[in-house]
Amino acid sequence: MLHTFKYILAFIFTCCIFSNFIAQVTYIIEEDSENFYCENGIEVDSCNYHLLYDEAYSWMNTPYKYAGNSKKGIDCSGLIKNIYSKIYNLKLSGSSSYIYAQTKEISDQSQLKEGDLLFFKINKKQISHIGIFLKDGYFVHSSVQKGVTINNLNEKYYQKYYFTAGRIQ
Repeated sequence: MLHTFKYILAFIFTCCIFSNFIAQVTYIIEEDSENFYCENGIEVDSCNYHLLYDEAYSWMNTPYKYAGNSKKGIDCSGLIKNIYSKIYNLKLSGSSSYIYAQTKEISDQSQLKEGDLLFFKINKKQISHIGIFLKDGYFVHSSVQKGVTINNLNEKYYQKYYFTAGRIQ
């Protein structure tokens, strides 16, 4: 009986130490992501949905890979599907144009909210790129040249190719 009690105490002690370690690591990630956003001109405050920002930050600098779906390489729709699955518990499927068909269109950019989806027609005729709106015109996406990164809708390139926004219902 005493032998079993020692094992139980050791297990509880180990769990407490591990739980404290996880809390410290989470704090460091949150602090690093806040610094990252601040350095990039995005002020994340208590009114923002921190889980979205932390998850987006965890993907930063992941290289672009067509049809990729992991931290080794990811494309734009793969990034959106992964973030939506983890943060909103929504399983999206298909390409950016297929995801667009699942949204309610938001034609007025002033009505955009964190987590709304942005659609671009880079290949002119059809939607070929997608990103997630953060705030103040900033959005996260997977760029062919830079991998996962943050840009602003006010940049000339994105103004030129922006098509519309949508919200998953």
